[in-house]
Amino acid sequence: MKAAYQGVPGAFSHEACLTFLPDAEPVGQATFANVIDAVENGDVDIGILPRANNSAGTVPEVQELIDASSLKVVAEHRLPIRIHLLGLPGAALDKVRVAVSHPMALKQCVRSLGELGLEQQEASNTAAAAQSLADPANAVLASESAAEAYGLEVLKRDMHDRDDNETIFVVVSR
Repeated sequence: MKAAYQGVPGAFSHEACLTFLPDAEPVGQATFANVIDAVENGDVDIGILPRANNSAGTVPEVQELIDASSLKVVAEHRLPIRIHLLGLPGAALDKVRVAVSHPMALKQCVRSLGELGLEQQEASNTAAAAQSLADPANAVLASESAAEAYGLEVLKRDMHDRDDNETIFVVVSR
């Protein structure tokens, strides 16, 4: 069985896929719309999408895409989300000026980012930001698995503003 998710390995959607669909082969897609299309076209059997986060709210466009599709929501799962500030090897937290991440992750870390005085820059995905990090004055908000996947160091753990931070993921099928 193949399962589509948005992003690259290390993305929270990838973690949700591995956690809740352990027997499925994860297939990364560039956008949420691509996940829907892959399921509708039969390229994959199911898709997993983030619907809402308890601190940042609903994920824009996901419900609209599901409603506009022929797919059904067949399961719903809650994944605890732990967001860390990741930097290049040897980077110093006091030299970081910009935090790069998906808009939903940035919303989940507003207080922590403010305390550190970091500017925010949006990316298409948390793990994609980690994968492309090249500037030591930048850091990314992403998972520990993204740090491991892309050779980054955790500069500051648990940047999320709520201890009970979690995202609801839905599984969609034809």
